This record gives sequence, C-alpha cells and structure tokens, in this order.
Amino acid sequence: MFRLATFLIIVLAAAPVAALDLFGVALESAGGDELRRAVAEAGMVPIREGGEDAWFDIYDSAAVLDGSTRFYLGVVKQDQRFAFAEYEFRGLNPKPILRRLITKYGAADEIRAGRYLSDRGYRWRRDGIDIELVSDWQNYRFRLSYVDARNLADLQAEKASFAAQQQAGTGQLSLY
Repeated sequence: MFRLATFLIIVLAAAPVAALDLFGVALESAGGDELRRAVAEAGMVPIREGGEDAWFDIYDSAAVLDGSTRFYLGVVKQDQRFAFAEYEFRGLNPKPILRRLITKYGAADEIRAGRYLSDRGYRWRRDGIDIELVSDWQNYRFRLSYVDARNLADLQAEKASFAAQQQAGTGQLSLY
C-alpha cells in the first residue's frame, strides 16, 4: 500500500501543470493566429487587426465579458509570441472583476495603494504572466491586463525599430 501511494504521489507531482490560459489557449506557448482564432470563437467582434504599423488588435468585448468595452491583443510580429491582452471597462468599480480574479487565482500577490482607497492596483503572477487590475481615473476606466513582460519588451523594441526606420526613410529633420 505504501509503495502504491508513493508511486501515485510521484506520478502526480511529475504531471505537467496547466499553463495560464485565455479562451482555452495557453498564453506561454500560443501563437498569434491561434489566439486570434480563439478570440473570434469566444465572440469578440474585431474592430482593427494589427498590421505593419498597428501593434495590436482591437476587439469589441461587450458580448464576452460583462462591463467590458474593448479587448486589446498584442503579439511579437517576428515570431507571433503572445505579448499582452487587455480588457478595458467603463467606470471605476472593479470589485466584480476583482472577486472573479480572487476566485480564480487566489489573493493578489501584490496590492499597490493608490491615492484613494478605490484606486488600488492588484497584481498576480502566474506561469510567467503578470495579471493586473488597475484603475485609469483620468479616462474613467479600469483595465485587466495579461502581460508577458519579456515578449512585451520585444514588441516594444520592434515598434521602436519600425519608428526609427520610418524616421530615417523620410530623410527630414523636424525642429518641432
């Protein structure tokens, strides 16, 4: 009996842990096309797909997540790695979303105090992905973001390189 129990513990401990997913797709290993397909199958309505000079997709998310208005999806162009996904919500009451996040991920790993009690920021780190719920007071919004920091840095580097090439291609210097 002891050997069987030990064997089961070893097998269960060695079993792969499920990666953080969004729409049933593991974010760590997902490609851009796979993510876009999953977003569409979830019922998001595309507003704009990223292109040569657009660095992320924009979707209408109202039918998928109550209270949300937009969903943004960014992938590294070079190899289509996931960089970020973000829901945007109108208003300044993130409590319903916060409750869902706590139910799914447990207590936040980090709580950042804001100027007021109601503008706290919450952060979880799961499977190499930062999950953040933050208020955007100036725009009367709050945002739920899933970010792979390394991939986002690569996406931002691609964007900076593209901007530098565009600037060099114009051959003009602006003093304004």
